[in-house]
Amino acid sequence: MPKSHPHGGNGNDPPPPPPRRPRTAGADEPDNIAAAQARIARVAETGRPSETPTRADVVPEAGGPPWPAANDIPGSARGRDLNPPHRRHTIAGARNGIVDEQNTVYLRGHEGVAAADVRGIAAGDGVWDPVSQRYEINGRTYGVEPSGRVFPDSGAGMVKLDRNEYAALKEIVRAGGDLSAAPQLSRNPRFTANPEAVAKAKAIYDGTYEP
Repeated sequence: MPKSHPHGGNGNDPPPPPPRRPRTAGADEPDNIAAAQARIARVAETGRPSETPTRADVVPEAGGPPWPAANDIPGSARGRDLNPPHRRHTIAGARNGIVDEQNTVYLRGHEGVAAADVRGIAAGDGVWDPVSQRYEINGRTYGVEPSGRVFPDSGAGMVKLDRNEYAALKEIVRAGGDLSAAPQLSRNPRFTANPEAVAKAKAIYDGTYEP
């Protein structure tokens, strides 16, 4: 009786080839359509494929923070890595902000100017005043802490608050603007003895304050 063969044939057939391993994408084989399209576009622009990623491929657009200040600019920013103001200088950030003797807050609609101002100071565009120890840029003045943290002082789109005014703003922000939900405003002597501080803080919160 002839022997049976598990893979068919007549016994003289060569053994079947081993199973092929799945292919993996290598440096020259994009593993998805988007990568292939990007490669084709790069070839079309340069006339040849790029085996090594260009700097634009791997380095993100320059940004920050922090923004390094040059060593040749005057003032307290010189040679420091500058960071934007702390969130306590915004209305929303006052919710958990530390109450200082003097506080500066950006008015509504001006929160976004800080980054551009700090970048400008780092680039040497700010005007340094050695007397006030402040930079003036875009109609606003800033100081720089030894750590490189920039803080707002005064100017367009900013408002200065004393200790009671900032504390009132803090309570109002926590209450979502509802004075009836901020019992401290009608109980704490610092507020009951200074109703104008509460009124100013409420106008700042509402966006109706005018310097």
